[in-house]
Amino acid sequence: MSDKPGVLVIVDQLQGDLRPIALELLGAARDLAGKLGVGVQALVMGHKLGDMPQRLVWNGADEVIVVDQPELAEYTTLTYRKASISVIDSMPKPPHIVLCGATTIGRDLAPRIAAHYETGLTADCTELDIGEYEHKGKADPTKVGTYQNCLYAIRPSFGESLKARIIGPWKNPQMATARAGVMIPCGEDTTRTGKITPFTVKFDKEDFITKVIETVRDMSSTVDLTKAKVIVSGGFGLGGPDGFEVVRDLASVFKNSAVGASRKTVDSGWIPYAHQVGQTGKTVRPLIYIALGISGAIQHRVGMSQSGTIIAVNKDEKAPIFQFAHYGIVGDLYEVAPILKEQFRKSFAEASVGAK
Repeated sequence: MSDKPGVLVIVDQLQGDLRPIALELLGAARDLAGKLGVGVQALVMGHKLGDMPQRLVWNGADEVIVVDQPELAEYTTLTYRKASISVIDSMPKPPHIVLCGATTIGRDLAPRIAAHYETGLTADCTELDIGEYEHKGKADPTKVGTYQNCLYAIRPSFGESLKARIIGPWKNPQMATARAGVMIPCGEDTTRTGKITPFTVKFDKEDFITKVIETVRDMSSTVDLTKAKVIVSGGFGLGGPDGFEVVRDLASVFKNSAVGASRKTVDSGWIPYAHQVGQTGKTVRPLIYIALGISGAIQHRVGMSQSGTIIAVNKDEKAPIFQFAHYGIVGDLYEVAPILKEQFRKSFAEASVGAK
């Protein structure tokens, strides 16, 4: 392992499936490491990980620390905490920065690691940066001074109306979790080389106080919005749950598409939470985002404003969404959506003919 404190990404994987947030964090880590002049390490834990370590190298890691043991086949808080701390403790110096995904696993594991090292943790970040900080507070004179190479963990606050820049330069590792779909991956480069370091953790009896008996997933209500190239979302302007048939119908024109929803429609029981886009839902950046009957409140905007092209349809010409949409149509969505579908269908057909 490197003896110079760098940036460590704790990889989010589930039963051998590398989660997109892991690659996004590697992209963010490379940017931070470039500013610090250090390397990027990735810690992946689990069992029967296959080619995952090599894929992490191809996606930006200089070194991948691999803890591949049967005890880690299923995620439990205590075993993954023990493995993470064992790896970090084995390093000559703690990493300068540790990043985790703001996922179910990351939100559980990151605070356990932070508490062990008595260091700060900023959750649910949308931006990460490196900078200098001058502390002038007099409450603790021992902390007064200028701190170099601080992690600036940036996250929305006050209902997404402001950005809070949070730092914790007093102690390493400086930690943050990041929202899925916000950071940009490096892109896979199969010519990239790096070091893969196996690591074995010695577990104790107390690490197995809890045990996973069975894992049941309801795949029928699961949708991965973060992987869709096109998202068609419906808002309260649909008028009721049946309105999502129009949303699904328009989405069906596109390959690799998904149906999204505003918080109000989810809270009203019109569609499952898995479809929710926004501050308390998913953050997405598809190539095309079509909003039908969505007002564009700040809570929704923060989850989709980085989309390549935003098309909004709303009968209220003063709807906030028109302030940031690339294309806006004022009209009845039930009249506009079928026209959009037909126009997209014709465009795809013409493009197919032209390609022959």
